[in-house]
Amino acid sequence: MLKRMRVLVVICLMFSIILTGCKGSSNTPDNNNGTKETNAEQNEPTGTKEPEKEAEPVTLKWVFLSPGEQKDAQEVWNKFNEELQKYLPGTTVKFEGITSADYAEKWKLISASQENVDIVWHGWMVPYVTEVRKGSYMELDKLIEEYAPDLLKEIPENILDKSRVDGKLYSIPNMQQMVSYVSTLQFPIKIYEKYKDQINVEQLAELFGSHQKMDQELWDELEKYIVMIKDGGDLQKGVFGFADHVEKGYEWILNPYKIDIYSDDYTPVNLYRTPEYETFVKEYSDWYQKGYIRKDILTADNVSQEIYEVRGGGNYLVGQGYYPTESEIATSEAAGSTAYVKIPFDNSHYIPYAAAATNMAISSNSKNPERAMQLIELMNTEKGKDLYNLMVYGIEGKHYNKINDKEIQPIGYTSQPTADSPYGQYNWAIGNIFNGYEIYMENKPLTLQSDFISQVNADAAPSKLKGFTLDTDPIKTELAQVNAVIGEYKTTLNSGAAPDADALYKDFVNKLIKAGDDVVTKEIQRQIDEWRASKENQ
Repeated sequence: MLKRMRVLVVICLMFSIILTGCKGSSNTPDNNNGTKETNAEQNEPTGTKEPEKEAEPVTLKWVFLSPGEQKDAQEVWNKFNEELQKYLPGTTVKFEGITSADYAEKWKLISASQENVDIVWHGWMVPYVTEVRKGSYMELDKLIEEYAPDLLKEIPENILDKSRVDGKLYSIPNMQQMVSYVSTLQFPIKIYEKYKDQINVEQLAELFGSHQKMDQELWDELEKYIVMIKDGGDLQKGVFGFADHVEKGYEWILNPYKIDIYSDDYTPVNLYRTPEYETFVKEYSDWYQKGYIRKDILTADNVSQEIYEVRGGGNYLVGQGYYPTESEIATSEAAGSTAYVKIPFDNSHYIPYAAAATNMAISSNSKNPERAMQLIELMNTEKGKDLYNLMVYGIEGKHYNKINDKEIQPIGYTSQPTADSPYGQYNWAIGNIFNGYEIYMENKPLTLQSDFISQVNADAAPSKLKGFTLDTDPIKTELAQVNAVIGEYKTTLNSGAAPDADALYKDFVNKLIKAGDDVVTKEIQRQIDEWRASKENQ
């Protein structure tokens, strides 16, 4: 009888402990599946864990930039939703891809109708600060802290800060090349091979980098190489695209308004009213008269496209805004394009203050911002790289073939997908490109482009305008008028083919002033001054 009583006492104690443990547990939101256990009893016996609560079924709508409607898209997206259950149980995504030609107008309709969308791509064709201030996007700081902390580990703070307005974060920049673009002198590879004994790449790069602005000495140096190639009978289609060099030493605020990188007075200027642009106009007109620029430059079709393609009649010597990668020559040749030896005009880089060209935001009309934030985290961090690659490249064996663990060959396209591709999305519109595959090119150097760009991003300096946001509403009329004048004159002035370039340039400047250019620069200066004063008082 005594033994039976002891057993009964033990059983009662066990039930008492189990019941106490059950009463002491509660459920709160989690970063993974919407639930999180918090145990009040720290001494809960092993093996007595309450079953996890099922996540509430949620459907998210994701609107993003797309090449267009593709035949296998729905198949891939069904697979995506199937795989997503491993990461966010109960979550289904409804996708809507919109082409770049339609995106700005489509977004206006979505925003005006207050459509229930969750994740939104934001890019260069939609004014960022305007959208934020009219309430299109949710503030993300608290959502990230609670539901997407890994974002803060994988995206540098100076990159995230590009998306802040008035100190608050409203979008996640899609990580890619985040530094300022550097204009370059580009020799087609065949021309370089013929004249390489006379083209000192290192010496040229050092010379270009030693000058803060594009001055007369640099134009004179460029002309030496143009004459050399012309006298050798190889200039053929001439030179193209050197207007980009005028931006050397200036940081973009709002096109065409810049700020001098090397000045301490933070004075905004219209690039077209700078001494550098006036010098360019005179120099380019002189080059045109000397035969360095093709005579039909104003009437020829697809001039800018020809510089990247092998076509009859020879190649251009190019000056274009671009940052060269280590794999550029091999990549260009593998893609069937003209390869160029590229010499940068600057040897330093900075992270521009303005919002990135491609971002992910959460619509203010989202009914499930917590789950949307979790999905954005997956698309931008290593833990979601398999989902990211599925969304970007599709299904292995059907839409791409693996070369190795890091490189693939797409099926149906070579570099960028189109509407005619079976499937493929822009990697820079879907999330962090550094967590995805890289497209393989034959004979490409061992250094991956993503590794090279990552290092460039890491070495770049922050903009001195970091944290500044420009409100264009007070000057939107003047901006429209100024840009209309630029559209009227820019093409002719940038071609060098104007019959009287000096007179045309003076007329251009006078019309800019009448359009309200001084009003714009004054307002930008006022906002910069207020922002700097607020920083000093913090």
